[in-house]
Amino acid sequence: MKTQSEMSRDLYFEHLTRAVDIEKLCLPKMVETDLLYKIEARKRRENASYENMDAFIKTTINDAVKCAKFIVKEFPFATRNPDDLRTLRMKVAKPLSHFILMQDEELRKLSQNLACQNIKLIGSVKLAANEDEESEGGRTYLDALASAYVLMRKNLRGYHLIAPMEGKKRFKTEDLEVSIRKMICDEWILRQLLSLRTYYIEYCQVALGRVGKGKHQSTMISDISYKNWTAAQRKAMAFIKSMCLVNEETGERYDLEEVVKRTTSNPKNRHTEMMVQARGFEDLAVSREYIGLFFTWTLPSKYHRNSDKWDGSSIKKGARRLMYLWGVVRATLQKAKLDYFGFRVSEPHKDGCCHAHYFMFCHPENADALIEVMQHYATQEDRAELGGDITPRFTVKKADPRQGGATAYIAKYIAKNITGNFLPESDAELNAFKARAWSSTWRIKQFQSFGGVAVTKWRTVRRAKKIDVEFDDECLEMFNHADKSRWAKFCETAGKAKLVIEKSINRYGETRRKVLGFSWLCKTILTTNGNFKLMSKSDLARADEALKSSGATSWSTENNCNQPRGEVVKKENNNQSCRFTKFLRPDFLSQVSDDEYARQLFNNLD
Repeated sequence: MKTQSEMSRDLYFEHLTRAVDIEKLCLPKMVETDLLYKIEARKRRENASYENMDAFIKTTINDAVKCAKFIVKEFPFATRNPDDLRTLRMKVAKPLSHFILMQDEELRKLSQNLACQNIKLIGSVKLAANEDEESEGGRTYLDALASAYVLMRKNLRGYHLIAPMEGKKRFKTEDLEVSIRKMICDEWILRQLLSLRTYYIEYCQVALGRVGKGKHQSTMISDISYKNWTAAQRKAMAFIKSMCLVNEETGERYDLEEVVKRTTSNPKNRHTEMMVQARGFEDLAVSREYIGLFFTWTLPSKYHRNSDKWDGSSIKKGARRLMYLWGVVRATLQKAKLDYFGFRVSEPHKDGCCHAHYFMFCHPENADALIEVMQHYATQEDRAELGGDITPRFTVKKADPRQGGATAYIAKYIAKNITGNFLPESDAELNAFKARAWSSTWRIKQFQSFGGVAVTKWRTVRRAKKIDVEFDDECLEMFNHADKSRWAKFCETAGKAKLVIEKSINRYGETRRKVLGFSWLCKTILTTNGNFKLMSKSDLARADEALKSSGATSWSTENNCNQPRGEVVKKENNNQSCRFTKFLRPDFLSQVSDDEYARQLFNNLD
């Protein structure tokens, strides 16, 4: 039982909270929920008094109002301000809101409505001439295609979605056709809405100060997003365990779980492969008498939530900035004809902000020039805040063979972002899981090798059979290096190997590339045998039972993999819910030679 003083104190705190009238602040739902939680938690503290509760509520509300401004700027649909809501309704009859975004069923309805709206927009575009007739080399069709894209893009923007190809500098006719097919597909729209929800949740948690190394904070990623990620991982694993791969030609079956364990989807295999590459790059550097340089590149203060200079920039925006500058660095080094190779690792700070490590090998004579280029682009943004000390933004070290060489240094960053194995920290495994969750949530690529052979070629050669490569001594030597995990030697001998690619068209008209094997001189070595179909174990069990009862001895699935392109396109257009015919590319367009017209048209869509 509470004492009279405790009851009196609770009543006072309740009155104090109501006096503020938090609802009148019209804060975004995420902010309001967090604010109420903090106040309730503070009430339960033993040392809560009238004075410190009053000060705490005022301070917390001020912080919440600041956070709300950043959240509404990044996600306008989060606003609950009546004036802002009226503005949104002037643009869209039923605008996106926090409550719609957080409910799966509402998102499904919205995606279907958007697909229908976009189909109607296609019908609103008028052709100047009959679309089956050639008109100025196909320009009538191109103009209509561009007009439809602009209308549909504007419609998606009203719901805070990004249209395909938006922001790209160059368009082709096929790009616009693919984009339109996607924008009238409710499944594609639903995926974009789910991604938007993931970004929205984590951005709000970062803005509210829930990510960091302080008290009541979670490092790298918020507790909410980490729980969502682990739940998605469990769901994915349950799906994998329920499925089989079936060879459509032979009927052979493979348990999908066992297949996944053998690929780089398995973190242990990914860790092993990257360590092989790291060791191989070091061996290659030694053979060329190159030195190792280790760069750490951090973003300016405005990208860090734990800084007073934070301007509301999202973690994704910071990661994109890093990737853009890295692209500029590589272009500069290419113009200077500087040879280098190595690894890039992207990982989160404690507050979730992205930073990068670059492990680069180059000739000693080129080291100063490489360092100068890297330092220039790493420190040019907001240079004044650094003063005379650039180490908060940029550091460089040379490899020391006495400390284990480059591989020992790289191994730490590979392990801490994949499995956490071989690290002394007690929570290394948890941190590795969090790093992967952070990467998945923000869709940031953690690892990239550069300057060497493509890892796809390495994996393809390793899948070959020895008997298939014995026809040539050099090919056999390359195969042995791959089979024995000698990355450096493989890079030196794999120049003549070319990947064999099979191209196909997906439901949106995009060209998909499937690696079938590799060619050496004039001979093709296939490493992928047959076409496989994903089927659930329960469906297979029912099919087996039906076959037994009918007395059949074998079964096969329908083969959809080798049909002529026309048949594939026809079948997709008939079966999809997102079908349309008016803007399927007319035959006459294949004869159009006025590429410059199309390029100028699509590059000026804004």
